[in-house]
Amino acid sequence: MPQPQEQRERLTRERLTEEIGRVVAEVEQLTGLRSRWNGTVTVLDDRTAALFSPEPYSAKKEWSCSITVVTSVAAEDGRWRTLIHEALHSVSIGLTPQSFLLFPYWEEGVVENLQRLYRPILLKRLGLAVTEAAFTATEAEWRYSAPVDALRRIMAELPATGEQEFMERLLRVPLASRKATVFGWGRGAEDFERFKRVYAEASGHLNG
Repeated sequence: MPQPQEQRERLTRERLTEEIGRVVAEVEQLTGLRSRWNGTVTVLDDRTAALFSPEPYSAKKEWSCSITVVTSVAAEDGRWRTLIHEALHSVSIGLTPQSFLLFPYWEEGVVENLQRLYRPILLKRLGLAVTEAAFTATEAEWRYSAPVDALRRIMAELPATGEQEFMERLLRVPLASRKATVFGWGRGAEDFERFKRVYAEASGHLNG
């Protein structure tokens, strides 16, 4: 007979699988891209998760295309930002172990920017009443804030480009090509010399 702990773990995994499925469906619709998530969710306690990663995390899309969620965030309202973030990784074009090793922040910066842009839309579509206060503290201390800001600075130098459009375009560019592609877009900037200076400085926060 299943023990209470086993039952709780099973129910948590089933709930998260259903939630991620709903998030993935909305992300696919918003981006027009197909998710590679394989429908599998693993739930790890914080101690076990720490053994498998040198850096703390709330959730991550594995290279097998399953998604792992850490128990401490599994029932918090703040989990929704994490589930959206990982769902975006699952549709990101050209995301491979090799490309991520070389260009990690060109991936994390794009995905996190879109997570923040899509979140109000997606939560509304899912019928969830979660206040921004659930996300503020995490995002204020988030370790990838520098890449998020760096991409916004580069975007501001490009002609007539909205933030969401810019990030969506980048999500569709294979990860290994994003850095060069954005520099190419910069040739259309009103002041290319200024663009190059901003790009060079911002790229310091985007290079792996």
